Amino acid sequence: APEPFGLAASEANRKLVAGRTVRLEYDVQTRDRFGRLLAYVYVDDVMVNEELVREGVAEPLTIRPDVKHAERFRALAEEARREQRGLWSGR
Repeated sequence: APEPFGLAASEANRKLVAGRTVRLEYDVQTRDRFGRLLAYVYVDDVMVNEELVREGVAEPLTIRPDVKHAERFRALAEEARREQRGLWSGR
């Protein structure tokens, strides 16, 4: 079964990156233990990871040692909760 709001997150991500050139920024690790790529994704100067958390369609998951933007993601998630966006809309 898809994660809650999985389709909303996929659609929001698609709108941000489809057909666009992206730039990847890495933290300490480039892959997780399952071999999945770990990166911050940018389209122009917009960090896609940040936008998904801001819109409330993604929750931050910080696993040390990759903590470069952890505080920013935490603050954006709190803002999304407070503003009842996405996951927090009470739908």
